[in-house]
Amino acid sequence: MSTTFVRLVPAFSVAVPLMAAAVLAPFTRCCTRAVSSVVTTVACGLVLGMTLFLLFYSSAHGTIVHWMGGWEPSHGTAIGISFAVDPMGAGLAAFVALLVLCATVYTWIAVDLVGTLLHVLLLAFLGAMCGYALTGDLFNMFVWFELMTAAAIALTSHKIEEASSISGAINLAVTNSLGGFLVLFGIALLYGKTDALNLAQIGEALAKQPIDAALTASFALIVCGYFVKGAVAPFHFWLDDAHAVAPTPVCLLFSGIMVQLALYGVARIYFGAFAASFAPHVCAIGGLFLGVGIATALLGALMAYAQRHLKRLLAFSTVSHSGMFVAAIGLFQPGAIAATALFIAAHGLVKSALFVCAGTYLNRFRSLDECVLGGRGREAPANSAMFLIGGVALAACPPFAISVAKAAFDRAMDARGLAAVSLLMALVSAIDAGAVLRSGLHITFGIGNAQDTGISPREEEPETIGDHLESTPWTMLAVPAALLALALWLGVDERIWHGIERAGAVFVDRHSYVGAVLGGHSLPLPDASGPKQTAVSLTLNLSATALAIAIALAGLFRHRIPRQLKVASRPFAFLRNLHSGKFADYVAYLMVGVAAYGCWLVVALPR
Repeated sequence: MSTTFVRLVPAFSVAVPLMAAAVLAPFTRCCTRAVSSVVTTVACGLVLGMTLFLLFYSSAHGTIVHWMGGWEPSHGTAIGISFAVDPMGAGLAAFVALLVLCATVYTWIAVDLVGTLLHVLLLAFLGAMCGYALTGDLFNMFVWFELMTAAAIALTSHKIEEASSISGAINLAVTNSLGGFLVLFGIALLYGKTDALNLAQIGEALAKQPIDAALTASFALIVCGYFVKGAVAPFHFWLDDAHAVAPTPVCLLFSGIMVQLALYGVARIYFGAFAASFAPHVCAIGGLFLGVGIATALLGALMAYAQRHLKRLLAFSTVSHSGMFVAAIGLFQPGAIAATALFIAAHGLVKSALFVCAGTYLNRFRSLDECVLGGRGREAPANSAMFLIGGVALAACPPFAISVAKAAFDRAMDARGLAAVSLLMALVSAIDAGAVLRSGLHITFGIGNAQDTGISPREEEPETIGDHLESTPWTMLAVPAALLALALWLGVDERIWHGIERAGAVFVDRHSYVGAVLGGHSLPLPDASGPKQTAVSLTLNLSATALAIAIALAGLFRHRIPRQLKVASRPFAFLRNLHSGKFADYVAYLMVGVAAYGCWLVVALPR
């Protein structure tokens, strides 16, 4: 196969959705929903096919590098802008295309969200995410993510006539814009030190320089900026407000992949640019990531359990899993990176299915409130069954892929002598899944009592044409069914496990990356054994599943628990009060977080 053709595929993967969006945009008033849906579906299908091709080709032949305009490096110096596609980046882009395709299919029948503008924004979102996952240029990573953020803000504020929609969009816009500025300032400091924006060239330049204040500040700013977008504590406050008002297909993308892309950016930039300089101090940086990850995971799980609005519950569940991903990245090892990649894919599939099921409840019963929906899930048995299956899968129950990802996560933690962290994360998974199962059991069977949040139950506007649906359209059932089936397949196909572990080994190999980008030669992927379900990990996952069911039942029948044992009421109230919905508070928390992270790194990284 022609290498020229192969090198052009990454550019087309980004160009196709952006061109399709540009074609649809001028005709949003006259274009029918059917035409818009077909164009968007075809574009997503093409991108999915191209990114899968990139995944298989890069797995077999090494990193694919394409230089825009033919401006290739000269004497090891990058002149132009590159796409550098390794299996991890290509797999992420393919996953993005899959989720956008599912979001589009969900809107085929009955869904009416701002006409065809929704499809234009989804295509722009897809093009930006693919560009972000495939680029090898630090500044272009920033540009693509900000384009993605702009589309996300527009998608969140689709109901401009409602104050809650505008409020959620403002919280998203303000906090993520500040995060973008932090990343931009960090990039500026790096450019001032290295005169380069190509990740491989930055890494080569920094490897020859000692750590100084500018390097520490640039790393702190970039990490904090992407942690804002990745919903890592204390930068996570915007996420539940945005999810509560965003359309269901948009929530699918927010929790399924957008948050995780930010964490991918942290890992990509660390291994591409900072790994050589910070190698002697990796334990100090890892300690920061591990501590923040544990705090985020616990906070997200507790806040999820304190919710009864389904979208907010699932949003805080995403915050909790972001903490798990950060903790795994903080090990800075190939096995941990592979575990994170598998975990991200597994979580994205299951969480997206749960959001679609929640959207079906909204469109059938005009509410996402657990109290209002109590017992009504029997009228949508297939949807309720998938919601409960998703909750069980979220608890890492075999044979779903999250179980395999947790086994790889536990193995990476055990290798560093952090078995206690594995146990803590199993507890977090149980609380997190217990919140989903509690809501699912109450909605489906009407047993127990809904969570008491002190907020009156209310109806919400559906996303469908007309007042409500008499029955669930097949597209709204096919999407979660397909996503859960993929999560199951991902958990039983050993070839997937082996491929991801090999991709993780390439991802952390800076010399291989530099050789491919600046030297024009790629190395084949190394062999790998793949994560295995040991008896210990299997027992831990089954125990977490059983504990999740027990926690769900405890929440439903909490009125029978003696008052002396209800020790969590005050902490829950305190956490709820922190999440005030006021962006001024969130900006203050953001500044405190930046200061805390910066102080840790200044102390931990001697100059």
